[in-house]
Amino acid sequence: MALNSTYADIGHIFLPAWKGRQKYMHTFNPKSPVMAEGYEDYMKPVQALCQAAEALTNNPIHEAHMTVDEKIVQAGWSQRRPGAHVDGCFVPALQRWGHNPVPFPAWAHYCNNVPIDRMSIIVAASVPGCIVYDGTFEGAPASDGDLEHIRGQLGPGYLLPANRGYLLSPDCVHESMVFESPTERTFLRIAFQDGDRC
Repeated sequence: MALNSTYADIGHIFLPAWKGRQKYMHTFNPKSPVMAEGYEDYMKPVQALCQAAEALTNNPIHEAHMTVDEKIVQAGWSQRRPGAHVDGCFVPALQRWGHNPVPFPAWAHYCNNVPIDRMSIIVAASVPGCIVYDGTFEGAPASDGDLEHIRGQLGPGYLLPANRGYLLSPDCVHESMVFESPTERTFLRIAFQDGDRC
């Protein structure tokens, strides 16, 4: 299986002031977005990122899912998922990533041996912490998206800089870095359907 792993810089972004908030997968319509209560200050950056992604792909975003993670990441930990992986496909009705096998895993890419399309994502952060890999890689993700078994193909990767939005392809291999000292960091992710995917 070939993974077409790409990412694109979609511009500078102003993230709201850090308040220690966490919000998982708030679903909204990018054409008339409504932010979750207490996250109204994310409206402008979220709108700007969605518009930039649409302009880059020439593909309208019909539904999007926003995750905010404002955290003090402790030394020896990563803020998000460590290890090379790809994200899955979010199912809003179930508030889970994946499809609907039983039991339903938190991250799923295959159901009855039928591939499940993954979603494009936009990421931005106040401090660098996400490493992405560009290229075409051979290998199938594990049922939870893990790709550590293709580590030898990946090369050094690229550490995304702070305060910029990046559009990651559905097959983009990425990972969160481990911090050496306590770090206050805001992470924003927007997952969305890319064309007819998911």
